[in-house]
Amino acid sequence: MKRWVSITLIFLLLGQFTYGQGNPITEFDLYGCWVLERYKRESGLKNSIYLLCQDAGRAPAVRNSAITFLSDNKCEFKAIIQDALCPIIYKTVEGTWTYDKKSRILEIYYPKDFKKEFWDKVKEDYPDIEIPNPMSKAKFRIVQLSENQLEVEKLYRKKSKKRD
Repeated sequence: MKRWVSITLIFLLLGQFTYGQGNPITEFDLYGCWVLERYKRESGLKNSIYLLCQDAGRAPAVRNSAITFLSDNKCEFKAIIQDALCPIIYKTVEGTWTYDKKSRILEIYYPKDFKKEFWDKVKEDYPDIEIPNPMSKAKFRIVQLSENQLEVEKLYRKKSKKRD
């Protein structure tokens, strides 16, 4: 009888340990400010590492790489705004984001009206071109989240609906 109790306890403990290892990353885990870590890419390494802003130091190591995930699927990030007077200006924009817990896919979107005049001109000049609405800024698969560090694999988006 003691043997069965011992075996049952071992399985229960191993089950709890194994279950803890497979905890899914939730949307709540992603909230906050993340910044891309600067590092030298080793051969074959495709993944990127993001650190919580408070752990990354005073300023982002990679220029304009910070993104803040907020509640209600809102986010803030820097985007390039082109202007006739100054060709490159970085401006903080409020976009949206989605996260699928099962597939661990995180997608970040520009605002719907982002560079509207520019995209209208492109559509006028090239009517056959497909521009998704809302246009995606980035699409990632989360590899792991540990110790205030987010490891992601960048994915490439597929064709989607035409922009209005």
